[in-house]
Amino acid sequence: MLAPLERFSDADQCVEFLTSTNDEKQKMLYFLILSGTHESSEVILKTIHDFPNIISIYILKEEIYEDSISLLKNDEKIYGRFTAIACFYEQLKQRMLQSEREHEQLGFDVWHGTEMTPVTLIQRKNKQEAMFMYGQLLKLFLLDTYETEDVTYDDAFKKMISFFRQSYPNSRSHLDFIERLQSQYKNYTPIYWYALDSFLYRLVNKALREHDVELLVEMRIFIRDLHQQIVHLYENEIRSENTMVPSTVYRGVLMPVNEFEKKILNHTGGLLSVNSFLSTTSNKELALAFAGTGQIYRNEMAVLFAISLVHDATTSAPFAFADPIIGGAESEYLLTMGTVYRIRNIEHLADNGIPCVHLLLTSDNDPQLTSLTNYTYRSIRDTDERFLTYIGAILNIMGDHGKAAEFYKIFLENINLDDGKRATALHNLGSCYTSAGLYTTAINYFLQALA
Repeated sequence: MLAPLERFSDADQCVEFLTSTNDEKQKMLYFLILSGTHESSEVILKTIHDFPNIISIYILKEEIYEDSISLLKNDEKIYGRFTAIACFYEQLKQRMLQSEREHEQLGFDVWHGTEMTPVTLIQRKNKQEAMFMYGQLLKLFLLDTYETEDVTYDDAFKKMISFFRQSYPNSRSHLDFIERLQSQYKNYTPIYWYALDSFLYRLVNKALREHDVELLVEMRIFIRDLHQQIVHLYENEIRSENTMVPSTVYRGVLMPVNEFEKKILNHTGGLLSVNSFLSTTSNKELALAFAGTGQIYRNEMAVLFAISLVHDATTSAPFAFADPIIGGAESEYLLTMGTVYRIRNIEHLADNGIPCVHLLLTSDNDPQLTSLTNYTYRSIRDTDERFLTYIGAILNIMGDHGKAAEFYKIFLENINLDDGKRATALHNLGSCYTSAGLYTTAINYFLQALA
């Protein structure tokens, strides 16, 4: 997280604050703004420019920058000198938003190459691959839900706006944004709204990253719109004769060391699914700057993902060039939620030792993914009962009985079911509470299922 504002008039006090460590400070990221004398700024720069929690340095007096740049000319943290506050403010604001997004941890699930259907998965009780299957089921549910719901688009949008208002009743800035979203939503594109510095971006990716069913159902209208715009732009791109899509895009991240070792390091050939919408860039150096120094700090390590794009009609993983829509200049490509990649290989970069994980965007011709997706899709489209059974069983494998129950309740509230399917959902709710040891509640749902 970004640190709160701290002001210093004494260079030694500033250095002492930045170099002293405690558990709370180690979680913080700092922007350093220097506007004092040459001597004090020189002391600070010499002492702390390698401090890993400082991600950007800004200098507000021209002479400080000129004298110090000989010492730090290769320091990518220095973002320049500024004599006009307005220019500095705009640069800092954009950098803070950019840094917040890039330092946000990715949520992803892995499938290590075993041949499984949802049935064999349930039988073997493989929790890690259960999470992968759950993510794919949840994606299909979110993107396909309106074909089975008796809910209009306008109704769903109004419900989302109402949910936002109830969530932020005391935030003037959030309420102003909600008002603008409600009145101007159709005047702009979903990618435009997604790229703004607002709670919407954070809430969408938080819900996707954490598989928060309640939040996802409330925001599914926007998630679906955003996905469909990416699909539309991608289809236009592959039909274009003047396509300029790069062969590889990059994303630098900070990742917990144990997560990298457990999920990625020894699993070349496996599948990796990123739960959220993924911002990438064709600029490798920019992605590396966001990845960090390569040092392990706070039990986190820098990792660079290099994604080989599939640019034809065979892919089920669309992506869109975002710069023209958001007014950016970072060669940004946005990949849709739940995109699945194959882990090709891992190399360590010569300059800094950062592991570079080479991923291949999977296509519809990928035999393992095709088998998995087709079975999953059939389990949803054949009957709702099978879909509910698999979702509930997978959540129970993960030990998250509360989330399983939450899912069934939301499903019951939002989808019109006939008596038989409703009984199945109520019975599954009872099973969730039985697994959680809440037997009285379980019996209540079993009785409702029989009624």
